Amino acid sequence: MKILLVNDYGVPVGGAENIVLSLRDELRRRGHEARLFASTAAIAGLPNLADTTCHGTTGPLRTPLQSANPWAERALERILADFRPDVVHVNLYLTQLSPLILRALHGTPSVYYAQWYRAVCPLGTRRRPDGKSCEANVGAACLRSGCLSAQAWPFFMFQAHCDRAWGGVFHRVTAISQAVAESLDTYGAPHLHGATVVPPGTAVVEPRQDFAALPGIVAAGRLVPEKGFDVLLRAFRIVAARIPQARLEIVGDGPEAAPLGRLAATLGVADKVSFPGHLSHADTLIRMRGAWVTCVPSVWAEPFGMTAAEAQMQGVPVVASRTGGLGEIVRDGITGRVVEPGDIDGLAAALLGMLADRETVASMGRAAHADARERFDLPGFAARFEAIYREVAAK
Repeated sequence: MKILLVNDYGVPVGGAENIVLSLRDELRRRGHEARLFASTAAIAGLPNLADTTCHGTTGPLRTPLQSANPWAERALERILADFRPDVVHVNLYLTQLSPLILRALHGTPSVYYAQWYRAVCPLGTRRRPDGKSCEANVGAACLRSGCLSAQAWPFFMFQAHCDRAWGGVFHRVTAISQAVAESLDTYGAPHLHGATVVPPGTAVVEPRQDFAALPGIVAAGRLVPEKGFDVLLRAFRIVAARIPQARLEIVGDGPEAAPLGRLAATLGVADKVSFPGHLSHADTLIRMRGAWVTCVPSVWAEPFGMTAAEAQMQGVPVVASRTGGLGEIVRDGITGRVVEPGDIDGLAAALLGMLADRETVASMGRAAHADARERFDLPGFAARFEAIYREVAAK
C-alpha cells in the first residue's frame, strides 16, 4: 500500500514524533511505500526526518499559523496529486499544519490518530493554570480560566470552529489510549466519538540481564510542570534519607530545568540527582535500561505515557501516576507500581519498596518485558493499523 503519514513535526523530539517516525519505518520494512509529511518547524536543533515538508515555525507567528496554514494545505494537495496514496494517516496537525489540511483530504481515505487532547483542548492538556483538570468544552471557558490570552483566544476559537466543520473528512478515528478516546467522546465533535483504541508500539528488544549495582531511578520527559518532576524530587528526598546510596537521574530539557535544579539543592539532594539535559531517544533508553526503576510522576492525565511502555520493553519496572493512559500501561504490583498523582508520600513508599529489594526489581522487570512484548510491540502496532488502512481504503 501507499501510505502518507501526516504530522506537525518531523523532528524526533517527543513521544508523538518518535511514534510516527517508527511507524513509517516499520511500514516500509513490511513492504509498504510510506512517506511522512510535516512542517519545517525546528526544535532543539534536531534533524527533520520528514520526506516532504511545508512552512512551519515555533516563533511569534505560530499562533495564527496553527489556525490557518495555507502553505500546508497547498503542499498536501501537491503530495496527494503526485503520490496518490491509498490512505492518509493524520497524527498531530493542530500545532503547525492547521485544519486547512482537512480541506485537501476530501475524497481521500483518511484516518485520524488522536495522540493527545489537542482536538478538545487548545493547550492539549485538559489542565487549568491552577493545576486542576478542566471539565469545560472549548469556548469562553478557555478565556475565563486564563488558559488563553485575549490576543490568542480568537485564533484558537477559529481553529476549533474549522476543525469541527471539516473534521468529518476522516473515515476512521483512532486514539492512543482509552483515556483519550473517552475525552473525545465527552468533549469532542460528533465525528470524534467512538474512536478505536490503538496503543503505540516500541521496538522489540531482549530484556536486560542485569542492572546497576547501586539503586537508581531514571525519569525522562520534557521539564514542564505537568510532568510532576518536582513531586519526584520531594519523594526522592524521603527515599535518599532511607537509602543513602540511591541516585536519581532526570533526563530532558524545558522551562523547569533551572527551577528543578534549585529545588534539588533546597531539598539537600543535589549531590544525588543528575540532570543530563536532552538526550537522544537511543541514549535515553540506555539510561533507563541500566536503572533499577523508571519513574513517570505525571500530575496530568497523560494521553499514554510512552516512556513507561518503552521502559517495560527494556525489562525495567515502572512506578507511575494513576492518571490518563499510564494506568492502562503499568499493572500495579506486577510490572511496577501505580500511585495517585501528586502523592509525595505514596510515591516515596512505592520507590522505597522497589529500591530495597533487588530481586523484586528483577522479577517485576521480567514481567514488564513480557507484558510490553505482548501489548506494545512495534510490529503489532503496525499490523493493527494495516488492518485499519485496508478497511478504510476499501470503502
